[in-house]
Amino acid sequence: MSDHDTSPPVQAQPRWRGLGWWNAYFIAKLLLYATGRMQFDVYLNLLLLAALLFPLQRLWRHRLRQVLAIPAGVALAYHDTWYPPFSRLIAQGGELLQFSNAYLLELLGRFINWDLIGAGFIFLVAYLFLSQWLRMTVFTLAAFAWVSAGSLTGFSLALSPLPAPAVLAAGPVAASVDRGTTGALPVAQAQVAAPGGKPDNQQLNQTLVDFYAAQKEQTVAYPAAPGGTQPFDVLVLSICSLSWADLQASNLMDHPLFQRMDVVFDQFNSATSYSGQAVMRLMRASCGQTSHQALYQPGPDHCYLFDNLQALGFKTETALNHNGQFEGFLDEITRSGRFATPYIPNDRKPALRAFDGSPIWGDLDTLNQWWKNRQADDAGRVALLYNTITLHDGNREPTADGASRASPFESRASVLLDSLAAFLDELQRSGRKIMVVIVPEHGAALQGDRMQIPGMREIPSPSITRVPVAVRLIGAQAPHQAPVRVHGTTSYLALSQLMSRLLAGQVFEQPSIDWQTLTADLPQTPWVSENDGTVLMDWHDVPYVRMGQSPWIPYPQ
Repeated sequence: MSDHDTSPPVQAQPRWRGLGWWNAYFIAKLLLYATGRMQFDVYLNLLLLAALLFPLQRLWRHRLRQVLAIPAGVALAYHDTWYPPFSRLIAQGGELLQFSNAYLLELLGRFINWDLIGAGFIFLVAYLFLSQWLRMTVFTLAAFAWVSAGSLTGFSLALSPLPAPAVLAAGPVAASVDRGTTGALPVAQAQVAAPGGKPDNQQLNQTLVDFYAAQKEQTVAYPAAPGGTQPFDVLVLSICSLSWADLQASNLMDHPLFQRMDVVFDQFNSATSYSGQAVMRLMRASCGQTSHQALYQPGPDHCYLFDNLQALGFKTETALNHNGQFEGFLDEITRSGRFATPYIPNDRKPALRAFDGSPIWGDLDTLNQWWKNRQADDAGRVALLYNTITLHDGNREPTADGASRASPFESRASVLLDSLAAFLDELQRSGRKIMVVIVPEHGAALQGDRMQIPGMREIPSPSITRVPVAVRLIGAQAPHQAPVRVHGTTSYLALSQLMSRLLAGQVFEQPSIDWQTLTADLPQTPWVSENDGTVLMDWHDVPYVRMGQSPWIPYPQ
């Protein structure tokens, strides 16, 4: 070069580097996506991929970028799972602090999938072996191109015209009723007015608005006075954590208790997967289904089931087999003076310890003691709301040394159903006339699914909210027969309607009871379930879920 050359020095070009270990990250996610175990947000993953591939001149900048991308990769991996938004987990933090250490360890263990860990180890060995000869970044980019092409095709299809928004049918629909066994598991049918087709976000939002608007018009009229000449009691047994799916998983579908009932609802939707909201919905059973937020606003007096019973001369009472402190359950049911302070057997030895360490008393012992008090009461008619948490997740059995051990759900469920059957025997021997109503709050989510680990109930999926509701008349003159099965998609409104019909007639004094007529044309309610920030709704037999402000997505089956 000449001493007189004044051209500027040549700048080093930024260097393109491969993805390195990030190849394993993206390939693993793509494999999970291909097998249906994970979602894959193409745009966000492409954004992270581009940020990692963008050429940088200095090596130290490249290494710093690798480190800074780790939290983004972790957050994106959680975003691509089926689990609820992380904000919902933070919102539940206060409740987690109340859980016992043993229960927290149990929950942590459920997040560990040993089969998936084994598959991950095999994948890691295969990746390390192949990366010796193959440029893995090329394969990652090729896989991205394939997934992105499919995503763009789906996006273009989403822009095509769709049918007008369907409106979920909310009026009374003829229910299918027959007599049968408890073994059948019919599929819930959502009633829609328009033909099928994949809905967009706006359609589903409008359908939900229309559903709640239609439900505001639904109500049940109660008689001016109870039918018959002889007084009777109404016992509503609210059971935490019992669904048809739980009974099936525990091999208890054919428990004799259900054969002793007069009516069994096969497709009853509890409309929520949390206890407090379930009891609040039960208390408002005489009106149509409301949104989650509306539950915390005062409703018309005629909507409240026990207010209607009180107007008919029933003395309303409550009893619990727990202290009612968790999540302010006791405050919820006694708010506005709708219930007096419940009977709680504090003077007795607990049968279990709850997930938060509080005592749980035996169901048969608690019910028998309440019944003893009831028989000493001269009230002509009593309506009881009994709530049990015997089946709640995380309950433990006390041991002789003062400690506790895990209590399997199946054994607790078997004891509970046996206890209820024994209590029916006690009621039968008393010679009194009683209407017994079994209404589980929600299921226990024993098996979990792609979006929720076992025991998680953040999303009110059908397997959690489809619960075994049943009615039995004790002391009626008519002989007991096999239970009538109501197959229509129903909820609390149908139960309230049936109770109103039973209260209006002289059912206890009739030589025979026409259950087919009593259960005919019960109001059906389309399958919509809601927790705080989470809604699940059927669209042509396909459940869609909306979490927070996120768009609706099909619930993974």
